Amino acid sequence: MKKANPLVKTLCNLDLLIAVTALIILPLVTTAGVFKRYVMKDPILWQEEISAFCQVWMIYMGASVAFRTGSHVAIEMLIDSLPAKLQKFMGYVIDFIVLFVLVFLLVKSQAYVAQVFGRSGRPTPILRIPYTYIYGIAPYGCALMIISYFVSKYAPLFVKSIELPEQKGESDE
Repeated sequence: MKKANPLVKTLCNLDLLIAVTALIILPLVTTAGVFKRYVMKDPILWQEEISAFCQVWMIYMGASVAFRTGSHVAIEMLIDSLPAKLQKFMGYVIDFIVLFVLVFLLVKSQAYVAQVFGRSGRPTPILRIPYTYIYGIAPYGCALMIISYFVSKYAPLFVKSIELPEQKGESDE
């Protein structure tokens, strides 16, 4: 079997890398901020800006990873109790609903970012990070969620499933 190019593998998992990085930075900055504020009586002035950056990027990139790996919330009990043809039909209905919601969020988040932050170019007060860098990930995250959802559902060969160590060797029944 041919091994994937490490650069291609990294690019395909860039959303995961970004989400994990934000997930690591957020508690470190928060813990340091609490320590500095309450123990040293000298708060970190830029803590809120970095926290907002990490939260927004972690949510949108992490959601993309969740859609790609099938880790998103799904209630399958009702669908599994239906006849096979109705299950297939409901699968398409669910696809339509997911697509509609994510396209709606993509369009509205793009308009929101452009209206509130895009035209003004307003930066954060301390670090002077443009707000479009913080909140501008929203439309891209929605687009990645759409791609991840449909690729994982209709082209699963492009997505490697995550297998837990205790599941190795078990067969599906």
